[in-house]
Amino acid sequence: MNITPIKSYNNNFMSLKPLKKEKQQSQNMELPKIYPVYNKINFRGNSMTKLWDEYNWYIRHDKTPAVFSFLKIKEAPEVMEKLLNEILAAGDRSKEFFSSIVYNPRAAKTITDGMHKVLPQNSNIFMTFSYLSPYNQAYTKFIEDKVSEAHSLEDLLRIRPDWRGEVLLKKHLELRGNENLTIGNVPKELPYAHLMEMVKYLGSQMEFGMKSRKNIESLTLDGRKYDFKYFTEGKSDKNVFGVFTPEGKKFVLKMSRPDMRSLDAPFALGTLAKIDSYLTYNRSRNAAPLCYYNHEHNFSIYLYIEHLPVDAPTNNLGVIAQNMPDFGSLGLSYNDTVGYKNFFRLSPKSNADLERTEGFQDGVSKGEWISVDNDHVTYSHYWQPGVTGYHASLPNAMQMFF
Repeated sequence: MNITPIKSYNNNFMSLKPLKKEKQQSQNMELPKIYPVYNKINFRGNSMTKLWDEYNWYIRHDKTPAVFSFLKIKEAPEVMEKLLNEILAAGDRSKEFFSSIVYNPRAAKTITDGMHKVLPQNSNIFMTFSYLSPYNQAYTKFIEDKVSEAHSLEDLLRIRPDWRGEVLLKKHLELRGNENLTIGNVPKELPYAHLMEMVKYLGSQMEFGMKSRKNIESLTLDGRKYDFKYFTEGKSDKNVFGVFTPEGKKFVLKMSRPDMRSLDAPFALGTLAKIDSYLTYNRSRNAAPLCYYNHEHNFSIYLYIEHLPVDAPTNNLGVIAQNMPDFGSLGLSYNDTVGYKNFFRLSPKSNADLERTEGFQDGVSKGEWISVDNDHVTYSHYWQPGVTGYHASLPNAMQMFF
């Protein structure tokens, strides 16, 4: 058959796409010390104008992200609180401040420690989850504007994973004029027409509940031979297949019935795609990268992770958290106590593309793990409170077993 491929997935996974300029707020930058002394210019004094000048100097001259520029200033706590309230109320300057937080998700603890040093301990700034707080009110406005101005779903999923499904569907309709929501891009080694043939072919192999081992015959399309493997772990509606291309590239295809698609339900591939796209865009070394999610046909494509067993398998959540620390750094908690077949040892052999993830070499040297299924995950970030109508708690699937 003749094929006209759609836009191919030129990078190995979506987190490797160059970020837009406003998003390059230094996920990889070395965070500045909280209180360096700037010796060349004296901004001291209680004049709010002088404090704004100092704040602007750190941002414009030192190229320091806004929140860390604020934390550099040394002034009385009450004065710092007044300055921050002015920043939060200052339109584009407020947006600049929040952008420096949401594009540095791993800096939450640094920011929290810094705020406790510079603000009054009873400041209502710390009531981030209360609408009575000026911080919460300003962040709500930031989120409303972010959704309105987003040019893609990736713009939203890059900053947090707990968007309500209806928000993403509505934004996709606004941007694309249809309800066929997708996230990411199809890998170039899987031409779209071939991929859809595979989905149709493997759909006939799906099982539900307890799954049985089986061999799946190869599929040849336009002279390209694709091999498959069926993974039987799990009792949910998800079916998981290994897909191996003629070039030797390996992917995982996760599928379910189209009538079971959801962006909010426990175990749903769409819910999982929200979580995994957030991890992928933030280049997490502890999760298998998501390449593509198709909501209409209810399937996802991931990079294949070699199944290298961990040294000491466990379902102790404390031990798991220690071995997948980047989850915690990104505000996620892994809650799967059912088994230990969803994570493997992180290694250069896991997948070559993982070498460009955040802290990969350090993770390998420490014997960290990588998760290949994040059904049981919750999200919480002190400086990113949930906004009514836009966010909802991730449906920790473990709750279904109690």
